[in-house]
Amino acid sequence: MSFQLEAHYQPAGDQPKAIHDILSFFEEGKNKITLLGATGTGKTFTMANVIQSIQKPTLVISHNKTLAAQLSTEFKHFFPHNAVHYFVSYFDYYQPESYLPSSGTYIEKEATINQEIEMYRLATMASLLSREDVIVVASASSLYGLGQARFFKENCLHLKVGNTYRFPEIKKQLLHMQYKPVHGKIEPGMFDLKGEQLDIYSSTEKSVYRCFFDEDLLERIEVRDSITFELKKSTTQVILWPATQYLQDNSDTELILQQMTAEKDLRVKEFEKLWMLVEAERIKKRVEYDIRMIRETGFVNGIENYSLYFDKRLPGESPNTIFDYFPEDFLLIVDESHMTIPQLRAMSQGDRARKNNLIKYGFRLPSAIDHRPLRFEELEATLHRKDIKEIELDQATDDLELVSETHKIIIARNEAIQGNKGETNGNIQKNKKLDSSPSLHSGSEWHDAGWIATPSARNDKSSSLINKEARSQNQLSALLSKQKTSAKSIFLSATPGQYEIELSDEVVEQIIRPTGLLDPITYVYPKSGDYTQLLESVDTLLKKKPHLTEFLQDASPTEPEKDILKEVFGNESDL
Repeated sequence: MSFQLEAHYQPAGDQPKAIHDILSFFEEGKNKITLLGATGTGKTFTMANVIQSIQKPTLVISHNKTLAAQLSTEFKHFFPHNAVHYFVSYFDYYQPESYLPSSGTYIEKEATINQEIEMYRLATMASLLSREDVIVVASASSLYGLGQARFFKENCLHLKVGNTYRFPEIKKQLLHMQYKPVHGKIEPGMFDLKGEQLDIYSSTEKSVYRCFFDEDLLERIEVRDSITFELKKSTTQVILWPATQYLQDNSDTELILQQMTAEKDLRVKEFEKLWMLVEAERIKKRVEYDIRMIRETGFVNGIENYSLYFDKRLPGESPNTIFDYFPEDFLLIVDESHMTIPQLRAMSQGDRARKNNLIKYGFRLPSAIDHRPLRFEELEATLHRKDIKEIELDQATDDLELVSETHKIIIARNEAIQGNKGETNGNIQKNKKLDSSPSLHSGSEWHDAGWIATPSARNDKSSSLINKEARSQNQLSALLSKQKTSAKSIFLSATPGQYEIELSDEVVEQIIRPTGLLDPITYVYPKSGDYTQLLESVDTLLKKKPHLTEFLQDASPTEPEKDILKEVFGNESDL
């Protein structure tokens, strides 16, 4: 389906010229544009017309949730027949895990998830993987990691009337997709099996799919409201998407747990060697508990700190984000860019400082350093806004050298753990998208387990796999595979920053409002004599609006008031 703009008015003021100029520059191959638009000139409607013309999936980034919600509502009004989504952090309350060495205070992670916003996020991911007429309005949280787009798409459930299904297989698939059986309160991402009737509460919309079976034959599918159970429509097929954003491949969970155990053992020995016995016992108990929970339930609080293993990423690789769900030629709109760009730049810095303390004092393994948001420089490289050769190495290696040598040899130790598990490790090799050229990995060889340090490299820590050069090559290889060379960008602001001005190929102005109204004339008076000017202004106001006299008992100050004013204004001649 294509974008269909609906509005009761046409572009006016400077809008027609701005729309024409932006589209003309895009056709000329100029993909970075700044729209310098005064407040109230209708920049959102201008963008709606641009989206209508180029017909490409669009990501709009705003610097706060409230403004993002407002923009989402406006775009839904302009595009009622298309997929417009709201993609922001789904935490109502979030206290990150942290440790304060100065006071010895450990703060455990606490979070309250907003189920409705989580549903919006899942709906966003589903739409991006299933249709092209998608507008996503997001906040700076778009830099944080998501599950792999490929795995999210491959693990959806297709149900079609007339096909046969076995209930145990459907239940197994739903559980794998993190749907839960209904035991009490009904929430999105649940299912309820009653005889030959299966109710599936969608994780992406406020609907329940009621499936009627005759033994194994699916006879009918009804779409009902998940609150009132009112019948909306009947359908012949339905696609059910996973109920979590971080769906993982659990086929090689034991291998992942073995890797975690190996890193834990190395870290404990390192702490013991430094006589940091408290830290050694702390990390030993923490990881052993996490491993037990993952093995028994498939989840543990803080599982994201092991994302390097679960995502099958090499150290230094950038995380998977919402940008990976967009096609190569999508449109990026940065709203209020003078506020949003600095926020995007700063996202990763606070996260790194907090993570370093957790690793240094034994609360997390060194591999947790790679659970991080996308760095702004990596985003620039992904969008082809910066030469990939100019990207600075992620500072994780320098940080880790201060706290651990474990991270430098863990991959080499994995070779001994995995042994000859060719079949299991073959799956890992298939999932690797990186170029397997040895030139990208100094001091290493390609094995079924991935890049493994060569024997000579293991004896020389300076050429170990997990060194600065290797991390840098892993990072650059991942960015090369994710580059979107045809992406277009528009920066919106009434006061664009230096970054947008210098980066943009062209600057388009939108000053005249559609209403034709101009800004009121502003008078600027000097600081000297401002008290006299104040009194004159009051007299002028009372002449124009005499009814205000009753609110001003005495426009002339008394002596005590004059003393105070003299102290404030500091110039007796002005009083």
